[in-house]
Amino acid sequence: MKSSFCKDDKIIHVHCSSYGEYLMSENLIKKLKNKFEGHKILLSFISPSGFENVKKNKFDCVIYLPSDTSDNCKKFYKIISPNITLFMKNEVWPNFIKYAKKSGSKIYSIGGNFKANKLKRFFGIYQSMKKFDRIFVQNKSSKKILNKIVKKKITVIGDLRFDSNIPSLSISFKKIIERFINGKQCIVFGSTWKEDEKLAVKYITESKRNIKYIIAPHEISNNCHRLKQSLKKKAVLFSDLMSAKNFNNYSCLIVDNVGMLSSLYSFATIAYVGGGLGKKGLHNTIEPAHFSKPIIIGNNFENFDEAEEMIKNEGMLSISNYDEFYNKIEKIIANKKIIEKMSRLNNEYYLSKKGAVKTVLDIINQDF
Repeated sequence: MKSSFCKDDKIIHVHCSSYGEYLMSENLIKKLKNKFEGHKILLSFISPSGFENVKKNKFDCVIYLPSDTSDNCKKFYKIISPNITLFMKNEVWPNFIKYAKKSGSKIYSIGGNFKANKLKRFFGIYQSMKKFDRIFVQNKSSKKILNKIVKKKITVIGDLRFDSNIPSLSISFKKIIERFINGKQCIVFGSTWKEDEKLAVKYITESKRNIKYIIAPHEISNNCHRLKQSLKKKAVLFSDLMSAKNFNNYSCLIVDNVGMLSSLYSFATIAYVGGGLGKKGLHNTIEPAHFSKPIIIGNNFENFDEAEEMIKNEGMLSISNYDEFYNKIEKIIANKKIIEKMSRLNNEYYLSKKGAVKTVLDIINQDF
């Protein structure tokens, strides 16, 4: 930080827990940089997933946030005096909030989805919430909970992920995926865990349909090789696809890298999003909705507003076991009208939820 900033620099400090929170806020950060020209950007993380994957050349300084002690915060704010401090999602760090305020920074909580039982676990959280200049929350239930602590300064904005930019694949990668699919129907299994993969492997093994499959495990490590070995139909890792001679030999593509999945949903006829069959937590269903795809998930989607709304809207289906998955996927994939209807409903839903970034920018701009 000392090598990146002078004391007189105008600074915006954005803190994200992990890479997921960063992706959620990426478009907002970009718009802030354009709106507040001349400001430097400090980006901080708690998780290695953010620190290791973010493109550091986009920012003036990227750090791990030091532990939330008074001594650390005093040293931190001796180096910088940010004009704006953003804590993304549910991040609330009492000492950083206290000393950022003392340093003269405007402080905002952006995109939180707060639960009453979790707020009660943390000491000092209530007093810290009162120090925010504005709290932007995802939904009305979060506002209702926070209204018991903070009577004003709470704005419902919806989910920032609907304003996220989904990166495009390079032209060469896109051509490779298109060659692999070869105009056939394709089921994309995204962010899968073992519970999801058992289901996917059984369907791929037993299905008589001449379609293609893409599986992108949530955790790569040894999972990709394990998946390849468990499939009776021919499968290929993405890292080996470049050198493959005949793509028609392979039914299933296993993605052994991080960062491609969101773009791969654009090639799907149907998207299955993992995490909902076990206890890991449902993964991002907004990405396939962005590409107007029918979506299937597991039955554990409580507290995921977008999943509850898309199911109610009939653009998404949930399943609790293999038989339900088989019946529902067969019903969709064999009927062009159902595919078109679910696609249209998810597209309309996605477009109706955009606008959170503009709301945040307009209010922050009024403060300066």
